[in-house]
Amino acid sequence: MRSDPTDRTETLPDLTLAGLIHDLNNVFQTLVGAADQLAADPRWSPVGGAILRSIERGREITASLQTVGQPAAPLERILQNAIAFVEDTAALRRDGPEIRFDRQIEPGIVLANSWAWERVFLNLFSNAVRVMPKGGTIYICGRRRGRQVELIVADEGPGITAEIMDRLFEPRVSTRASGGLGLHIVRAIVEQEDGQVRAANRPAGGAEFTIVVPDAAATLHRSDAVQA
Repeated sequence: MRSDPTDRTETLPDLTLAGLIHDLNNVFQTLVGAADQLAADPRWSPVGGAILRSIERGREITASLQTVGQPAAPLERILQNAIAFVEDTAALRRDGPEIRFDRQIEPGIVLANSWAWERVFLNLFSNAVRVMPKGGTIYICGRRRGRQVELIVADEGPGITAEIMDRLFEPRVSTRASGGLGLHIVRAIVEQEDGQVRAANRPAGGAEFTIVVPDAAATLHRSDAVQA
């Protein structure tokens, strides 16, 4: 029996979120096999470990896409995950710059939608690494301001040029020919979390990004009080 040429249900790929995640998991599984072989060789064990950790993070992100909402998490944990990713990426480049992290975090800060905040910090950290090709320090500050949290990420790069300062968070605005989405993603996520982000140049040199966002811990405490 010949199939109806107008019936494409048997040939169309599954373009639903579940189908795309299934395909991504197949890619991850292939990468796991290659990373396992690298990890078994003492010469390449650090590289294999870095790839495996990145794969695990990718799996966790795809799993989070299938859930309604994302869990809240302590700022320290969110930062540690983002920093570990940057350090693993640097480990893959033997001649890469030495990047240091200076953290001054007030204890007990909680952020809702932890995966989204990891994306924010990863984009900010990636920008900082790119503008410090000879290495440097990324400064991170997190503190409460009443029922809000102020987050600051600063670098020791050349700073932001006046030509792009006002358009920095717009898509495709970058000093690179292919780039300019990272900070647009940062602003989109921050605004989605009812926050604001602004950029400036540090007096000592380098760029500084300041984010003000509601304190998820304070929100949870208020909800508990109302229910009581």
